[in-house]
Amino acid sequence: MPLPFTDEAVHYVAGRIRQVQDFLEQRIAMENISYYAAPGQHMQEIAFIRAVLEEADCDLLLDVNNIYVNSINHRYDAEEFLVALPAGRVRYFHIAGHYVEAEDIRIDTHGAAVCDPVFELLDNAYSHFGPVPTLLERDFNIPPLEELLTEVDRIVKLQSTHSNTERLKIV
Repeated sequence: MPLPFTDEAVHYVAGRIRQVQDFLEQRIAMENISYYAAPGQHMQEIAFIRAVLEEADCDLLLDVNNIYVNSINHRYDAEEFLVALPAGRVRYFHIAGHYVEAEDIRIDTHGAAVCDPVFELLDNAYSHFGPVPTLLERDFNIPPLEELLTEVDRIVKLQSTHSNTERLKIV
């Protein structure tokens, strides 16, 4: 079901996140979603995410592929969106592949190799947020291990160009 970007939805989502954090007695990270419709939208996606993060006082699991998919589907600049996120709340990155339905429609599937534009956005994310832990997602169409390791190596190389430390984090 689509999530409306409204003040009421901000309060509802933030309240649920606070409830989980209170139960766990620790902060959690919410993920930015891919979406295909936004009925009743009263605010932009970036404003909604920022409002939920602030009201819930939680962190962000930043799905870089979802930014790319949404930027194509909803016609916004992925880089502008990325740098508008609050850097102090970003804890993890996800990247994945997606399905190209049409020139202007992407479907977040986690069933394909990561494309060059998503890797480029990941490089920009490391530049902006630092080399945070990164998860390569693949839910089906699992290729041979050698192909997955090629993608992991690319992540490591991107992280290392933005790292001051000897230890890189891949999860």
